[in-house]
Amino acid sequence: MGGNTPKISVIIVSYNVWSYLQACIKSVMAQSGVNTEIIVIDNNSLDGSITRIQQEFPGVKLIANKENKGFSAANNQGINLASGEYVLLLNPDTEIKQNDCLLNLCKALDSYNKGGIVAPCLLNTDGSFQPSFWTTSFLSQLFLELFYLHLFAKKEKPTKAINVQAASGASLLFEKALVKKTGALDENMFWMEDIDFCYRVRKTGGEILYNPDTEVIHHGGKSSTNYAVVLPNQVMSKVKFYKKNGSVIQYAALTILSLVFIISRWFAFAVLSLTFKKVFAEKRKAYGVAVKGYFKYYFSGNKAIINI
Repeated sequence: MGGNTPKISVIIVSYNVWSYLQACIKSVMAQSGVNTEIIVIDNNSLDGSITRIQQEFPGVKLIANKENKGFSAANNQGINLASGEYVLLLNPDTEIKQNDCLLNLCKALDSYNKGGIVAPCLLNTDGSFQPSFWTTSFLSQLFLELFYLHLFAKKEKPTKAINVQAASGASLLFEKALVKKTGALDENMFWMEDIDFCYRVRKTGGEILYNPDTEVIHHGGKSSTNYAVVLPNQVMSKVKFYKKNGSVIQYAALTILSLVFIISRWFAFAVLSLTFKKVFAEKRKAYGVAVKGYFKYYFSGNKAIINI
């Protein structure tokens, strides 16, 4: 870390993932060639994370929320506190692989992507390639998912840096000043706040650069295991995105397709739950929550994140 003025403020939002958070912080501290500060925003963890951070990493800036404020709101807290020129949003279930990763991401941002975002290559726990960049064509994506056709769409790791439409919020580097132009993360979104942020960056003339030469291990979803929160928000955040950024026709089409998707998934998991497998029953319940959230959104104007 070192130095008086950090180049990068690393913001980590954590919730009940101490074992992963510990490894994540250590991987940031192992970075060389660039001054960093680490800011952890804890969303009311019950696994002793706060005490452990204070004991093991006294140099880390810590915000201990008294409630789970959600990913976007907590990241916005961190951005407001950040004193670095650059901000790195980093999930707690990640580990930076190379010791010069942050230095190289900075060089990429300094060289040809000022006013934009640089995203590293994400890897699965076993070191295999993890797709982490997307288009914003959610109508076609949801249609493919409806019939499970998305399972046949395979992405290969790019061989060189490329511009993409959106990249995973598990690891994103950008200038802190960028937030003044685009606005902070949308606190009414969950699971789509990164794509919405990337969209707004592109709208202001910035680019989203995916850099495959820098690698970060992403163990994936370790603080988001509650299906009744995750699955409904995955669907409804797409609706919110098109309401906010899309055309009237896109929004209307996604409105219909989303309801068909939710009902079809509820029915499928209702049938599968007859096998008495707990995971199917949990997913059936989650899509029941999604139905309620869908109608609350459309008939009472409730735009808040679905939470139970």
